[in-house]
Amino acid sequence: MVSAQVSFIVIEMPFDPDSLITAQELMAPRSPTELARWVENKCRLFASCAEAKEWVLLHVGLFKKFYEEVYPLSLFATHLYAGRSDIECVPNLDNRDFDAILIDYSKIPPSEVKVEITTTFDRDEHLRMEYFVQHGEVNVFVKPLASGTKKSGHQIRVENEAINRTDHLERTFSLIGSRFEEKSIRPNEPQKYGRGHVLIVAFDDWGWFEPTQDIPALKGFLEKHVLTMPLNFAGLYVVGLSGETFVSFELNKIQDLST
Repeated sequence: MVSAQVSFIVIEMPFDPDSLITAQELMAPRSPTELARWVENKCRLFASCAEAKEWVLLHVGLFKKFYEEVYPLSLFATHLYAGRSDIECVPNLDNRDFDAILIDYSKIPPSEVKVEITTTFDRDEHLRMEYFVQHGEVNVFVKPLASGTKKSGHQIRVENEAINRTDHLERTFSLIGSRFEEKSIRPNEPQKYGRGHVLIVAFDDWGWFEPTQDIPALKGFLEKHVLTMPLNFAGLYVVGLSGETFVSFELNKIQDLST
């Protein structure tokens, strides 16, 4: 009798981010309610996939577009247009002068507003997320310290120390202000934006920002430091990523879609 022994070789395939999110999905037109539901479902999917942890936290590839543009767009649309089926949100992945278009079908002909979106996610936040990926915990308020380069290998330190809440609030306001300043009119440079655009600045307010007392302070900061900037937009908006914070300044009533 001849016996045959069969062995199987298990080949581990590298994680394919396209299995979780694609460009076609990101660019699909949706109503505010549909967009919010889709974003919520995607967040649940990403959280359930351990292989996606680093891609998600470091905003790699299309996850950057999702978390830094489409996610804030969804919060913005929910605040302004909740329940409206005649508003369509269309994210834009092309490298142009807007990140999304809002189409208002209640008007004849339909009107469009271009949306520019930016966040306070910066190098410090990226380093903080790198540290979290490596160690499983991180102090979200302390400034990370890094040495070395990506090629040689980052050495990141984040001290586990307390920080004054007022200082953190002021630093957050400063970051928000700098994002608006980056979009302001520059002398002798062509204008990318106009009164057919609105500008959204999103920031991380999870777990520490207190809307009752901090939103009035944020409004005061914006009125003093941002509304005086040469910003050529129909409206300026600040959105907290928790969904709890929303501040708006309409600069051109003609473009207002929220009524």
